[in-house]
Amino acid sequence: MDIETVNRFLNPDISMMQGVGDMEVTEEENTLAIQVGHIVTAKALKSGVDAVMPAMPDPEIPASVGQFHTFPYAMPAAQQPYVVDDPVIQARLTRVYEQEQTGELEEPNSMVVACASNVCTSEQALDVKPQSSGEQIVLYVCGGGFVSSDTALLKWHYMRVSQELGQRVFVPRYHVAPAHVFPRAIHDVYTAFMYLVNQGFRAQDITVLGISAGANIALAVVELLRIQKEPEPSRIVVVAPCVDLTLSMDSWTRNHDKCVLGYIPEENPHSMPRVYYGDVEPGVDVFAMLRHPLLSPLFGRAHAGPPLQIHSGTCDALADDAVALAQHVPHAELITYPGRNHYTILRGKQQLDAMYAHMRRFIQTPCSE
Repeated sequence: MDIETVNRFLNPDISMMQGVGDMEVTEEENTLAIQVGHIVTAKALKSGVDAVMPAMPDPEIPASVGQFHTFPYAMPAAQQPYVVDDPVIQARLTRVYEQEQTGELEEPNSMVVACASNVCTSEQALDVKPQSSGEQIVLYVCGGGFVSSDTALLKWHYMRVSQELGQRVFVPRYHVAPAHVFPRAIHDVYTAFMYLVNQGFRAQDITVLGISAGANIALAVVELLRIQKEPEPSRIVVVAPCVDLTLSMDSWTRNHDKCVLGYIPEENPHSMPRVYYGDVEPGVDVFAMLRHPLLSPLFGRAHAGPPLQIHSGTCDALADDAVALAQHVPHAELITYPGRNHYTILRGKQQLDAMYAHMRRFIQTPCSE
């Protein structure tokens, strides 16, 4: 299989965009997806991620389905400097905070708002402020292995989330590695949350939803909100979460032949954790650093936080991440999908209907005081 076949398969206009995710996955498509995933991993191992990540087109979704609007956002003036417990991470967070504060940060931030036609009009979709007192919204953090913020690839999904939940969905287009390493993505999403609160949304009316690597970033942002003593979202939903960047879970090898995600050990500089972290500071043990909760949320707090719902396929290379996270967080709800992997968990009408039903129940159930 050559790189043209890989690029053609990854093109969302050709495969996963058809049917807005409702088309059932054939065994042939799943097998091809696994082969492509392992080929991309092998090429990244040799050449680095830049050599194998094709540009994702922005697919057209009819206006009758809903509206999209992209708008810039910036750090609110009241956003406080970060204060964390690790001096290396503190230095990195301080640098990105000061660069944004002084206007020196490369590439400004932008966010997409998706509004299904059953939720609001096109004019309402353009207004970033709450449409009513207590309007509930979703802050959706796309996946992409920390090297691709899949705002195009997952466009159909967050529009469907808006449609199914009856809420507007805000999607930060966070910056990715290797051009923008940790903690830029966390800063971008944290700032998006603070921006929405500054626009009048209440933290208690925001659900944070993260997919794959986006789940890692979402959980890290909520941990940072706790550290900063800022209001936290009402709920968190994660799908196929990547929460252990030490890559120590057995499912990486157990599900290797069943999942699109290929495995590159973290000691390799082309591995996902190392690309995300970037250049290692002198004297820093990067393997110990990868256990910090802002990099591996699995090792974060186990005490009370927002209610957490976890979705995971049993054939996902990250299946054990999800199980370990559910065991670590006492109030978490784990929902597993037999036979589903990192690709098929978001494919097929029956699968998606089941997932959306669980999300609706979780999000619409009042939180206990």
